[in-house]
Amino acid sequence: MMKREIVEFETEIRNGVIEIPEQYKQELSDGHKIKVSIATEEPRQRPWSMMDELAQQPISVKGLGKLTRDEIYDRWVERV
Repeated sequence: MMKREIVEFETEIRNGVIEIPEQYKQELSDGHKIKVSIATEEPRQRPWSMMDELAQQPISVKGLGKLTRDEIYDRWVERV
């Protein structure tokens, strides 16, 4: 059975590459099979969208009123 050693370090990702610190480069050289787990320090924020903006600050249009619940869910269209 192979001996497993856990190496833990902090680093930055640059151009999509995880840099291995100098003190580990020799033991983690080409050909070594590794398992990577990533824990980020900063919470990822989802990009702000126009829908978020409209939910926060709805735009009113003159002449258009709010629909009632029945009007929203009414599946029948009256034909004139």
